[in-house]
Amino acid sequence: MRRKPKEDVKQKILDTAEMLFAQRGFDATGIELIAKTAGITKSLIYYYFDSKDAILSQLFQDFITESIKIKKYITENTIADNSQYHVEQILKDHTLPFLMSHKDIIKIAFTESVKEAPVTPHLNIFQYFDQNFQANFELVDRYGIQYNQDFANLNGFFLFWAPLFSFVIFSDEWCEYYHCDLKSITDLFIAEYAKMYKLLISPGAASAIPGKTQEPPKKE
Repeated sequence: MRRKPKEDVKQKILDTAEMLFAQRGFDATGIELIAKTAGITKSLIYYYFDSKDAILSQLFQDFITESIKIKKYITENTIADNSQYHVEQILKDHTLPFLMSHKDIIKIAFTESVKEAPVTPHLNIFQYFDQNFQANFELVDRYGIQYNQDFANLNGFFLFWAPLFSFVIFSDEWCEYYHCDLKSITDLFIAEYAKMYKLLISPGAASAIPGKTQEPPKKE
């Protein structure tokens, strides 16, 4: 079903702002430039959004919402039903395509989050990670593994999400600098990332990782 004209205008504002924020930076992009690039008036932007911050907040919240949806889809259709769906295939078919299609907002989130200025509530890369990663804990019980949540969050961010986001942000530039083919590099990254992921979630790794414990074996 096609969006209504008002929805189209609002989405055009969001799409234009996202592109400009990613290219020029949030601080260097004003409402006037967004309006000019989108081919609309400033007053029309203010009809939908109170400020530039409100636009950014909407962009980031939409990203979080979509991320949780894709996480739920992957869980329900590949992992939760105990299907033989490999980690590599999940990355190739779902995770990376989704993140690549949201490269601009990921870049904006990282750029804005590392500024020295106080982080605004609506833009915090840890907020995204926290809301998204909580879905993973639903799977933990299925495998009978108990986690120290503080350690699991640390592990999940620096060893799972940070590498993924880094690849999304820098892969094009990496290929340009090193004269590589993006598809080949993507396939290599998926293979190596999957190896690390499997190693970290394997039952044998539980005893070797501080804060991660398994239920004691039942007595015969």
